[in-house]
Amino acid sequence: MRFSKLFAVLVFFYLSVAYSAFGQILSSSDIPSDEDRLAESLRLEKMRDEMEATYQKAMRDCYQRFDVVGCQLKARDKRLETLVVLRKEENKFNTLERQIKAFESIQRTAEKTSDEQLQDAANQRQEAMQAAKDRLERTEQKKKDYADQGKNRPNYDAKQREADQHRADTERRVRERTNAPADPLPSPVRGK
Repeated sequence: MRFSKLFAVLVFFYLSVAYSAFGQILSSSDIPSDEDRLAESLRLEKMRDEMEATYQKAMRDCYQRFDVVGCQLKARDKRLETLVVLRKEENKFNTLERQIKAFESIQRTAEKTSDEQLQDAANQRQEAMQAAKDRLERTEQKKKDYADQGKNRPNYDAKQREADQHRADTERRVRERTNAPADPLPSPVRGK
């Protein structure tokens, strides 16, 4: 949750920069109307269909000639020349469409990003800074506690000596015991 709002702020700043860059590349006066774009799209489709129909007709006509292969090669070359011109126009149109869609997407995103989101992001930044400060304080406390453990080393050594002495005393008492251990209790008889 916290990262998504931070991400939104970063996206907002990125989009504001990109918006200004796109504003230089593509202004609202440069954007053709939807009708013009649709008409251009239809014109390009019609040109492609006409080119394909012309090519198919030329191929059919080639079968009526004596030099079929040579005729087909000429028809193919003519088709390729026409296709190069058509592709250039289609590429220009598609590039313009992509720019328009990117421009509109940037506008939509910029509208969605509001001052409230920016304030939330600032609050989250503040919380993250406080959390980092708290983690640093905990780390310092742990370092201090670890250093204090070194000061308690003599106490630790004394307790270890006491434990060793107790173990030795217990073993000595077991060895000094002269009585044989008692027989174990009989196991209970199970009724049938």
